[in-house]
Amino acid sequence: MKTKQLYTAALAALFASSSAFAVIGPIKITLNPTELSSNYFNEDDTSAPFASEVYTLDDIKNSNVTNIYDFLSQNTSLSLAASSGNRFSKKISARGYGLTIGSHNLVVTLNGRRLNNIDTSGPDIAGVNINDIERIEITKGTGSVIYGDSAMAGAIHFYTKKNSETKVSTSFGNYGVSQTSASFGINDEKIDLNVSMDSHKHDGFHKAATGGVKDKGEQTKSNIGGTYTTVGGTEISLDLYRTNSDIRYPNYLSDAQFEADPTGNGTGARYTYRDAESSTTNFKIKRNWGENFEFTTNRSATDKESKNYYSYSGATVDNYKYDYNSNDYLLTYTNGDIKIDSGINMFDGKRKVESTSATSRNTTSKENFGVFSQLQYFSNDSVFTIGARSEKVDYKYSPDSGTALSGEYDLNAFDIGINTSLSPNTTIFTNYNHAFQAPLIDRFFISAAWPATGQVFNGFVKPSKSRTFNVGLNHLTDNSKTKVTLYRSNVKDEMFLCKSNAASDCGYFGDNLNLDKSHKQGLELQNKYVFSPKWSTDLNYAYTIAKIDSDDKGAGALNGKTNPMTSKHNISASVIYSFSNKANMTLTQKYRSEAFAEEDYANIFTKKQPEYNSTNFNLSYNPNDDLSFSLDVENLFENSYGTRLRDNVIYPDNSTRNIKAGLTYKF
Repeated sequence: MKTKQLYTAALAALFASSSAFAVIGPIKITLNPTELSSNYFNEDDTSAPFASEVYTLDDIKNSNVTNIYDFLSQNTSLSLAASSGNRFSKKISARGYGLTIGSHNLVVTLNGRRLNNIDTSGPDIAGVNINDIERIEITKGTGSVIYGDSAMAGAIHFYTKKNSETKVSTSFGNYGVSQTSASFGINDEKIDLNVSMDSHKHDGFHKAATGGVKDKGEQTKSNIGGTYTTVGGTEISLDLYRTNSDIRYPNYLSDAQFEADPTGNGTGARYTYRDAESSTTNFKIKRNWGENFEFTTNRSATDKESKNYYSYSGATVDNYKYDYNSNDYLLTYTNGDIKIDSGINMFDGKRKVESTSATSRNTTSKENFGVFSQLQYFSNDSVFTIGARSEKVDYKYSPDSGTALSGEYDLNAFDIGINTSLSPNTTIFTNYNHAFQAPLIDRFFISAAWPATGQVFNGFVKPSKSRTFNVGLNHLTDNSKTKVTLYRSNVKDEMFLCKSNAASDCGYFGDNLNLDKSHKQGLELQNKYVFSPKWSTDLNYAYTIAKIDSDDKGAGALNGKTNPMTSKHNISASVIYSFSNKANMTLTQKYRSEAFAEEDYANIFTKKQPEYNSTNFNLSYNPNDDLSFSLDVENLFENSYGTRLRDNVIYPDNSTRNIKAGLTYKF
């Protein structure tokens, strides 16, 4: 009954104001339709035949955040939490897949280049410099035809801007927080050159470990890129990215320790330490073939290395080396109202484990080869799309000692959608999507007597498949923009780590298995409203139900249970007040309701994952076009939050009030 009431209220909100074309008010809040580049749509978001969230450069500036994770957490329908306490690497969830495995079911791209990893470490979002971003697009319940593997919940896309000025920013805060960013650009008719760097560090938010070392961290990001346009209009681009991280992050706490002091160290043991670096080269050529064809080729190579020192492992050090190579080819045909995008995606990823534990040393590879085609047809006030994809995934496992193994999957995706206008300012869309997720390489391992004997190979688990149905409305008025979507996803063979506390016949350290059948359903609502030249609001709400329908582990012990780490309510609400053309204030409230703990697939633990509640305040002042000042207060009321694995095991996240002042100057 409550669900029906929420759906009815959301639909009624769409038509609460008079119909007219939306405009941008004096406060920079994006109301007008915005072009979408994801799924190669290249039309306005309100005419897209799929669900989307779009955030422009003005939206990013208004948020006044200094890193990409904070923007996604405070402004979007996504759920985020630090990964095992690591603030520089966060778990992400969308559409009911939960913070446990949510990032495995999302594709993340930067200018079309995938940032996903072949293991469960999650996409490399931390390497994205928010100061370089012009637009963020989140497509939900679609994208499997274009992006293939892992686009079950949808995709997150970052698009960079062209720097045409020299800009330097610096900020300082409590807990030793400091951040320095600089960018430089040259843009003319033939050559575009962009250079940027960002350095972020803190001295630690928790009590020092034995020996006096705190959970401090530092990360630097740099990028240099250029585009040359020939006389014939061919664009040739080369981008170089580099990221370095030196991070210590907290160990888990018991319930009593967390309740007494969420910034404590617990046992006093040393903090987990991660030393990592990554470099990527991306080469792209785009050219026209006659009047109707455009051909794009995009090649990238990434080398990464991560050294990990754990509090529990003594002298054991795990060194992970990654080698990724991808080649993408796209041919676009346009003729009047018809547009056809066809392409080939090739990816070759390897991870080599060099550990002081001999049983952990191995090289595991994952290769993807996908072919797709998508048709878009525009007719009067309607847009119709249909597409299909075929993808082959190959795996190889080569331990330093033991038997080498291999396996492969042949997978398919399908998508069909339509958007039509009900009036000059109201559109309705519906979309059906069939997607898949091939197993990440960590799914092929179990921990036998971990950590003493390292990990051993576990064979191949099944790929996951989903069928998602979306229906939604977009509505514009003189002072508001509203989007609402209802969806249902039926999932087969959803992958999960089954432990003995969930099913009696699973191992204590966990077996990577599949849930037979599960489903996700919910409502997503976005509303931006300009009350006056001084006041505006931004609301983003997601209502989610995620259930396990049937599974044969533990004699059906998981049947009908709720997926862990999936909050029913996720709300982000902002109020923006403009004192003048030079001064603005933003107050943001982020709330996520409680959920079942990360390992609690059987829904039997005594305690649940706590709710997330954070109030953030920002004040900005721009005395002129070249200078700006900002004051930020994060977690104003010092609400404590942590990620609960099970009873008496919780990884602390943000529990402090963080204050920061910043300055930006354009030369």
